[in-house]
Amino acid sequence: MFLLWYIRYIRRTAHAVPWIHLGVGAVGNLAFVVGSLMFLSPEWTRTGTWLFVVASWGMLIGVLGEIAARYEGRVRAREVSVAGGG
Repeated sequence: MFLLWYIRYIRRTAHAVPWIHLGVGAVGNLAFVVGSLMFLSPEWTRTGTWLFVVASWGMLIGVLGEIAARYEGRVRAREVSVAGGG
C-alpha cells in the first residue's frame, strides 16, 4: 500500500526533486556494503540481515522514483512540444 502511494506521489513531484531518488539509492547501496561487512562477524549476522532488508527497500524506492522522474520528464517535454507546435 505504501509503495502505491509513493508511486502516485512521485508522479506528481518527481520532476522537482530528482536528486532525492539518487540519495535514497546511494543510502541503500551503502547499507548493502555495511551489511556485507556485518556478515563477517557471527554476532552481527542478524543486524546485517535486517540491514539488507532495509537496503533492498531503499534501493527499490530509489529506482522507482528515478523511473517515475524520467517518465514524467518525457511526458512534460512532449506536452511542451505539442503545445509549442513542434
